[in-house]
Amino acid sequence: MNWLRKSLNKIKHAYALYYFVIVLIIFLPSAITIPSLSFRSAIITAIGVDKQDEEVMVSVLTLSEISKSEMRENVKLLQGSGSTLANAFSSIESSIGRKILMGHVGYVVISEDFATQNVADVINTLIIAGKVSNTVPLLMCEGKAKDVLDNAQKMEASSSYKMREMINNEFNETYTKDISIDSFLKGYYSDIHISTLGYVTLESEPTNAIDSSSGQDNNQSQQSSSQGDSEQKTAISYKIQHAVFLNGKFKYLFTKEQMRGVNWIVESDLQKNLTINGVSEQGLNDASITFTISKHNVMPKVSFLNGKPYVTYEISLTMTPVEIIEADDSVKTIKEITLSDKIRQKICDVVKSEVAMSLSVMREQKIDVIGVYKLLYNKYRPFMDFLDTLQDREDFLKYVNIGIDVNSFITTN
Repeated sequence: MNWLRKSLNKIKHAYALYYFVIVLIIFLPSAITIPSLSFRSAIITAIGVDKQDEEVMVSVLTLSEISKSEMRENVKLLQGSGSTLANAFSSIESSIGRKILMGHVGYVVISEDFATQNVADVINTLIIAGKVSNTVPLLMCEGKAKDVLDNAQKMEASSSYKMREMINNEFNETYTKDISIDSFLKGYYSDIHISTLGYVTLESEPTNAIDSSSGQDNNQSQQSSSQGDSEQKTAISYKIQHAVFLNGKFKYLFTKEQMRGVNWIVESDLQKNLTINGVSEQGLNDASITFTISKHNVMPKVSFLNGKPYVTYEISLTMTPVEIIEADDSVKTIKEITLSDKIRQKICDVVKSEVAMSLSVMREQKIDVIGVYKLLYNKYRPFMDFLDTLQDREDFLKYVNIGIDVNSFITTN
């Protein structure tokens, strides 16, 4: 019996060996001769979309070769045009003889001119045909998207900075609104059809520096490259702004100041500063005090009275004083500041005035970027009855009573 079992095992092993040899004979020659993936395809890291007459102009950054001497990627700018976005990508593939792979795209930039048409159609093409991830940041730019990508290419070639990393850092630090493709489509398919994008712009300024330089402050981050003395350089500026889209088309651009009011309403972990003026107590004379907000909570409450909607945002702020400037512009040493009733009221007034500025714009432009519609929709029946009383439902925000209550706390940590 043992002899038979051993014989069967030998036969099985022999058949397995024969099968393996046959597979090698059939597939090994083609496996050896087939070109590698890098020779058969182009890996895209960024996409820019512009309007050129009646055609779509697409610019892409593609990995060319990996530098062996330096720890960074080499990227190359390619362009193509066509009657549709898909045709524009096909023209790039035809010109380079390779298929485009978009699984590594880090961001998509759309020009302001192109944004006058339905951007949602472009996004759907990128997701369906290009298989671009829906978590990729989506930006609108002033001028041409091609110029933004061209500057990003020069920046990555001359330094270790990558624009996609800067975008993720900058917008995560300064924006309350998600700027991903997924967020845009959710807003587009919502009942009010409103979406928001990040906004970038190119600026030119003279420089005498030979090496590439970079600068950053609280409101913007710039990266540039230069070739010689007194040469004109182009800098990418990330501004605290949002491009608002209605039904997939560009509608309005919020300024930095208008965005502050939005940021108070939308709860987030963003780094915020708040400054109050005219403090003449606790040993101060007409001083300005600047606080950093370490914790920010928002609790909205909705009610209906006589058929009219009321929304109250209870905003809770935990803050730390970071700078005190007297009326004579002298800087006082940071000391223990207590939140008296007058100081609390000044803090409340600043938040209310900034929110009021944003609300004024939203009501005028009929763009609800803070989610009032979604809050009221939770009270479905009274909200529907309220909408039935309006001649223009899109103008509902004008008739919603919005109140702000601010509770402030101080910490020295």
